[in-house]
Amino acid sequence: MRFTTLSIAEARDLLTRMHPAARLRPDAVAAYAQAMREGSWVMNGVPVTLSREGRLLDGVQRLSASVEAGIPLAGFLAENVEDSAFHTIDQHRHRSFAALLKQRGFAHHHLLAALALRLARYEEGLLGQSAMPAISWVRLWHILSSTTPLQDALAESLALPDCPLPEPVRSMAIFMGRQVNPTMLERLLDVLLRPEHYPANEPGITLLDEIQRSEEVTESSDRILRLIAVTILAMNAMLRGETPRRLLWLHRTRGERPADPFPQLEGYPGLRSLAPGPVAPRAAEENFTCQIESIDPATAGTYLVTGHPARQPIASLVEALSGDIARGRWMPNAQPICFTRDGYLADGQHRLLAVIAAGRTIEVPVIRGLPDAACASYDIQPRRAAAAEDPAGDFGDQPLAIAMANLLWRHERKAGVPTRHKRASAAEIREILTQHPRLIELRGFARRMVDFGRSSVMGYGAYVIERDDPRLAPGFLQALTTGADLPPGHPALTTRTSLQRLRRDRAGQDEQLATLLAGWRRYKALPQPPRAR
Repeated sequence: MRFTTLSIAEARDLLTRMHPAARLRPDAVAAYAQAMREGSWVMNGVPVTLSREGRLLDGVQRLSASVEAGIPLAGFLAENVEDSAFHTIDQHRHRSFAALLKQRGFAHHHLLAALALRLARYEEGLLGQSAMPAISWVRLWHILSSTTPLQDALAESLALPDCPLPEPVRSMAIFMGRQVNPTMLERLLDVLLRPEHYPANEPGITLLDEIQRSEEVTESSDRILRLIAVTILAMNAMLRGETPRRLLWLHRTRGERPADPFPQLEGYPGLRSLAPGPVAPRAAEENFTCQIESIDPATAGTYLVTGHPARQPIASLVEALSGDIARGRWMPNAQPICFTRDGYLADGQHRLLAVIAAGRTIEVPVIRGLPDAACASYDIQPRRAAAAEDPAGDFGDQPLAIAMANLLWRHERKAGVPTRHKRASAAEIREILTQHPRLIELRGFARRMVDFGRSSVMGYGAYVIERDDPRLAPGFLQALTTGADLPPGHPALTTRTSLQRLRRDRAGQDEQLATLLAGWRRYKALPQPPRAR
């Protein structure tokens, strides 16, 4: 693994060689590109990864963002990695911004994270939507690590429990108001707490009326959204010296009147103004050290103690990783253990815990000297789906094959084995599909039977039936598929009816599978079950 800077031309070339199962995520590319443009992109040690054949295994989103932003990508490049390691990359559990703040000891981390993300959504016009704001976690982390206005606003809000504004609105209003006009904010808060001392046409009094009206809104999120809007309208009125009789904001279109745009607080400079500029020095090779290390349980324990990981480990993930290590399924994939300049363990906690649990040694890259802001850049994007590999080559509808493999794991491998995790690991999925290629072949049958049960259940159930009695199975599955020329009470016919009822009732996988296999057992019990023609 080596440090390098990939030019735009090199990035484009590598993207032409991406793994067939890799997927481009436009939202991630857009967020990464914006971070690169605004100087909040940090090199976090995760390499662009190439296989022995030069296939791009990891780095699609970063390289695409580099091309979109027109900025070369500086970082580590890992080459000659086994092509089959693709399915083991990005098998993380998603981290939340609140968890990151908790790691680093921020008080009221849940409320602070919610405030930061709420402000980011407001600035990007995303309030009331589920979409994540484009501002990077690294930028938010930099703001919170280098300035205190957000923490101060939250502390002030929590010190005002008698204020009629709900906390999510109150902390946001305090932060924004202090950025624009602290005197105006002080007056607004005082009006809300002591309305009897102010005239009836005071904007804060009008806001109190709107707070009371909002209590009729049954949906909590709608109420918070409306109160944020009318609070901003009240602050704008105070800044202008106006005395409105009502603070009107229409969230949704009503009749011929379109919805109102979300109010913008006049003079509000935004989050980015708190800490503009790059969040970390430009990545350079001399800033880091990287070496392949053999990490045994003792070394892993030392790294965990000296690295001060504060993230709460996920027991099921540790168990899955340790199982892969203990059973020889661990595959080097160039994903490094990462330490910051001050020795903080930024990434790799679960792998180190898995080494201890398995009692084995693994070889893995270890990178030291990363900027502290790198801690905010790991495990943000969704977990990569486990990749299935057909001995004959790549195939479509991999999610269905993976779902069937998970059912086999749950019913045939997990049964009787104490385990915390609910799904097979990526390595186990690959092993199952390699050992049971018939699951891949049954995808067509599974999709055809979707009206009778979940495709994964029908496909896995058919595989169980075929293995149970290869001679009788084709006749039952054919009868189950068509239902043609069957006498009343025939097991395949009654099974079809039962499965359709369960499908309508949205029954779970276990109930659907049990019904299918019960029908199969009744079919086998017939005096002379007909064979498939």
